[in-house]
Amino acid sequence: MQILLTGATGFLGQAIAVALKDQGHAVRAIVRSESRELARLGIEQQHGQITAFDQVCAAATGCDAIVHAAGCSDPLASIEQLHDANVRSTDCMLGACELLGIPRLLLTSCANVVIGAGDLENADERQTYPAQWISPYPHTKALAEQRVLAANSTRLATCVIRPHLLWGAGESRLLPALLDLARRGKLRLFGEPDRKIDPCHIDNAAHAHALALARLEPGSAIAGKSYFIGQGEPMTIENFLNALLRAGGFPPEKRRLNAITARALATAAKAGADTASPLINPYLLDLFSRASWFNLAAAKRDLGYAPKLSTAEGMSRLFTALTRVRMQSRTP
Repeated sequence: MQILLTGATGFLGQAIAVALKDQGHAVRAIVRSESRELARLGIEQQHGQITAFDQVCAAATGCDAIVHAAGCSDPLASIEQLHDANVRSTDCMLGACELLGIPRLLLTSCANVVIGAGDLENADERQTYPAQWISPYPHTKALAEQRVLAANSTRLATCVIRPHLLWGAGESRLLPALLDLARRGKLRLFGEPDRKIDPCHIDNAAHAHALALARLEPGSAIAGKSYFIGQGEPMTIENFLNALLRAGGFPPEKRRLNAITARALATAAKAGADTASPLINPYLLDLFSRASWFNLAAAKRDLGYAPKLSTAEGMSRLFTALTRVRMQSRTP
């Protein structure tokens, strides 16, 4: 198939591009500026904005499917920025499908769309949206996926993939902040130590997208549905953070912030104030204060999904990648 991929220069988007190429698809990326990495991968690039309908249509002409992986996940972004990147862009993709007769639209969402104030343990796709989201980010992603799922029809097959807490080599928010604080001796754990999460390795998330696209047809079993994607290995938040530290060459951290201090630092981060702990923001603090892991039975049944990498294998690869970076930085 000829596929239009949005977000191809991002952490997940680039991994999806590789997975789709490996499946034999022709991939065209809509980009704001030329990417050398995408060129190296043999990805066709077309300049455009994902919120400009005419530019999306120009990029999507001749395509058999759109994989919409672009969006904004910055927890400190404004509501307007999040709405444009996550909702308005999705409206453009839906409009392009309708205008050009493209029969498939696969949306990258996130498991956070169903996370509210309480713990979620072994939750499946029957889990409803919360009465109130923990931040504007999952709220706007929920609005986007509602639009996509409602658009499923006999002419347009839609599907939503919900990976949870992406990690792996190249992740640019949580991991760099975590390792920087450890390097400076300023890291403290936060959140609830006994709550479990199931963070998804980037390769497994990309693999799930390729599997879904291969099965997505009008009237197919996956059309009009959403799927949680993860490792299938729930672990405590403390164990996950310490596994990342070990991959970065640091010893496990046991020191913790009390709840009042953690909340104060998160509030300072939201206000843009200088803080000794850029790792903590209100969104992460809320997310790491409750359990959030999901039943993957539907993805296994309908997509044929099984993690390509276990958590141990993923951490081993991350250790190798980070060790290579450290060695290169020491080279004269």
